[in-house]
Amino acid sequence: MSHPIVVVGAGLSGLYASWLLQQSGHRVWLIEARDRIGGRVLSQAPSDAAHRLDLGPSWFWPGMNPRIEKLVKQLGLGSFPQHSRGAAIVEGQDGKIHKYQSSWEQSPSSYRIAGGTQSLVEAIRAQLDDSVHIQLQTQVRSMKLRPHAVELTLQDPNGEWTQLAAQVIVTVPPRLLAQDMALEPAWPDALRQDMRSTPTWMAGQAKFVATYPKAFWREAGLSGDGMSHRGPMSEIHDASDATGQVAALFGFVGASPSYRAGIGQQALQRQAIAQLVRLFGPEAAQPLWSAVQDWAQEPLTAAKDDLRPLSYHPMYEAAPVPAAWSQRLWLAGTEQSPNYGGYLEGALEAAEIAVSHLQRSLQEGALKRAPLTHEME
Repeated sequence: MSHPIVVVGAGLSGLYASWLLQQSGHRVWLIEARDRIGGRVLSQAPSDAAHRLDLGPSWFWPGMNPRIEKLVKQLGLGSFPQHSRGAAIVEGQDGKIHKYQSSWEQSPSSYRIAGGTQSLVEAIRAQLDDSVHIQLQTQVRSMKLRPHAVELTLQDPNGEWTQLAAQVIVTVPPRLLAQDMALEPAWPDALRQDMRSTPTWMAGQAKFVATYPKAFWREAGLSGDGMSHRGPMSEIHDASDATGQVAALFGFVGASPSYRAGIGQQALQRQAIAQLVRLFGPEAAQPLWSAVQDWAQEPLTAAKDDLRPLSYHPMYEAAPVPAAWSQRLWLAGTEQSPNYGGYLEGALEAAEIAVSHLQRSLQEGALKRAPLTHEME
């Protein structure tokens, strides 16, 4: 069949799946609804800074995340351990500040990617050749199963149109697939309900980052680690680069999505900076640059059911594809990972599983279509 394999979503899982398919000799059409690659991976910085701050996922764990560890080395990327030397700060609900002489050490240690996690998706993108066509600002509105293909209804800035695909890998979160995409034949109500009940990892969260002329907290014997029962940030860490040229702090905003939407990002940034002053002193009052990324306000990340932040890490498992679709459509994305759901490692694992199943299906189909032959006696 001349129709390409279509991968929906150019986040880490979609990019990696496309790369794996390219290595196997397939033509791929990679569709992304955003105007950028990366999905929930997002790293930003002031225009004059080489080191970018992660507003999406920040860490991986060597020894526990073998795919990420191998890929970082394979692509020639640098990595470094999360800084945690020094005292930690805990802010009580009453506003009292408590200092603990040592921070919380992780085992194994968490690592960050030099240049931000976005360096990883950019490095994969650089490996893709002309056999992978990337189309941004294109959203899948519906999918219809045809006798020998899947018909996708797509929408881009110029309007709506259709495309036939030999095979489709969908990497968007299960909730968004169930909420936003029409499927024909329709998937069973029970399956769609299970998908709607699957939390999108990170979708209810927001992150705040701020850069400074120097890491003044380190000079004061502090690690940059902080916990707060007052907010707006509930957890804070040092986000400086490995060289010390960029000094930064970042925090997970614990305030609810409704509260964040109500006050707006500028007010939230002011509150976050005021909190850093309470925890780390007056030098925190004048950051060189700061930013907030509220994932709950991103309709391409958060479904309506994601507006309640998670207080735990869900146990993810791959959603089954209905039998009628089972040889045409495959699901990837970190929520489909059986072992690392919610992590960067999970995005890679789910992509590997989807590509493996797709290729096996193609091989079995080719064998069924092959003519019978007999050896000469």
